[in-house]
Amino acid sequence: MQENQNDKQYNPYTNHSNNYYQADEIIPQNNQTPNKKEKKKDIWGYILVSGISILLTASIFIVYIASGLSQSLNQVYIDSDNGIFKEENIDSDISADSDNSAMKKFNTIRDLILDNYYEKLSKNEIIEAMTLGMLENLGSPYTFYLSPEEVEQMEDSMSGAYSGIGATGEKVDDHYQVSDLVEDSPADKAGILINDIFVSIDGYSADGYEDVSALAADIRGEKGTTVEIQILRPSENKRYTFTVERKEITNSNIHAKMLDDNIGYVRITSFNDGVSDNFIEAMDQLQKEGAKNVIFDLRNNGGGYVDEVLDMLDYLLPEGLLITEVGRRDGKDFEVEEYSDEYMGVPEDMKYVCLINQNSASASELFSGCLRDWEKAQLVGEKSFGKGVGTITKFLNDGSAVQITNFYYNLPNGENIDGEGLEPDYLVELPEDVKNVIVSRINLEQDLQLKKAIEILEKD
Repeated sequence: MQENQNDKQYNPYTNHSNNYYQADEIIPQNNQTPNKKEKKKDIWGYILVSGISILLTASIFIVYIASGLSQSLNQVYIDSDNGIFKEENIDSDISADSDNSAMKKFNTIRDLILDNYYEKLSKNEIIEAMTLGMLENLGSPYTFYLSPEEVEQMEDSMSGAYSGIGATGEKVDDHYQVSDLVEDSPADKAGILINDIFVSIDGYSADGYEDVSALAADIRGEKGTTVEIQILRPSENKRYTFTVERKEITNSNIHAKMLDDNIGYVRITSFNDGVSDNFIEAMDQLQKEGAKNVIFDLRNNGGGYVDEVLDMLDYLLPEGLLITEVGRRDGKDFEVEEYSDEYMGVPEDMKYVCLINQNSASASELFSGCLRDWEKAQLVGEKSFGKGVGTITKFLNDGSAVQITNFYYNLPNGENIDGEGLEPDYLVELPEDVKNVIVSRINLEQDLQLKKAIEILEKD
């Protein structure tokens, strides 16, 4: 879910994410597979998650105890000039409640690590580590740092074309799992399934990565190269190892067809760049073919750009409220209401059913929830993911970026679904033997959710 502003904005894994990130996101598991030694940011991230106050205490303790000094902690003091200090300076300068004192504390900790950490680190390495810890400690899983390489991958993902294996994932509890696959992609052909949990990449543990974007960086690569991926398949409680060749992936975001003489079907795989134009073209064509009502399939769609969603809703709905965004930007609070205009690209009596599941997140929830609140659509399937916040991405001079959770959104009825998700009007689960199958490969007899959607529209 992205704020409609001038800065580049997207919805990862978040993510993908940390809860969701588009295309080739992977999965930390608690296992014994060794981590990559060179990924120092992972170690630092872990340390700093514990909190700066803990790090300060530990640093002071180690400096004096490990060096064999017999001084008690209450005799220690800190001075950025000579490195030897008194406790009263901590009380008066560092622990004081002010912005200036907080910065002094930050610099003091940096200098302590610079002078005393068992490995020699540069100031830049330490500051980057502390920055990662700061971002992770803010309380939102959607606020994080992106390296220049990760920025490039994110932009490729949101454009719908990239070099990789054709998998999409999200964070579920304490692991990452495959949420969708591009049909006939390398991942699909290799035998990887939806809901598979990533254990390791090229022999290194998935839980050693900072976030899903870092995992994606190792999964993606130059076309023609290979990556070894180990997964855990929960349905079988077995691990499998796949060697997958990377290829150019083009992920079409819209798949449309007629189901019968009156009902159209549109599967929206993601709300990436340009999807609204493709959506409108598909809807226009379905109407020419006789569609009176339409099923929107949002299963396994993790979200995308908010302006693309709003353009699509504007096409479907009469003039009125679509979304309310409440947040902060550039030091100022804001509350923005987004409206559709009076023009509609469809008949006002057209009805819809939205198919959703636990992997339908963010922009998918906005799309489905808005149509529900306008009493234009009924929801069929399973409870959605529950991401009711949006992010903004700020780019830094070195090509890196920071994604920041900067607003939450309310649906037209005032509801915020963050952490809650959308409850379907009709709770329908798929049979166990097709839950891990790509949606497009499930036949109608097995797709109980699609069958229910057709049944609802045939009654209207």
